[in-house]
Amino acid sequence: MSSANEIMTRMQKLQEKRESSFKPLASIMGQRESVREEIARLIKEQEKRIAELEGPYRSAFNGAIAGGWSAEELKALGADEPARRGRPKVSRTRSPKKNPQQSPPETAKDDAEPATDQPSPEQTPAAEGTPEESHSA
Repeated sequence: MSSANEIMTRMQKLQEKRESSFKPLASIMGQRESVREEIARLIKEQEKRIAELEGPYRSAFNGAIAGGWSAEELKALGADEPARRGRPKVSRTRSPKKNPQQSPPETAKDDAEPATDQPSPEQTPAAEGTPEESHSA
């Protein structure tokens, strides 16, 4: 029978083999994360550069239109219309929200309709008998 110390020694040797096999993977995982962080930094820098060019691009685009070019012609040549400046108009998105305030009268109408559509218990047997009578006649 093995002593506790012998068992622990064997376990540690097995664990060392597992750790040594994981070290290359851990190293590459770290390298990949560094590359991802670098890519994110580069993307942010390039987006900033593009944003800095928006004003001059808009001016040049509008200058071309003022010089006789149409937006369609410029687009055909690869020049997209410049991004719009300022905030988007909020009034258009908020106007549909006023419609739900008008819904309570519709709700009241909906509540009244089901009561008239459903027959009372006294009307139900008469309604069931009517189609049978018309089929037998």
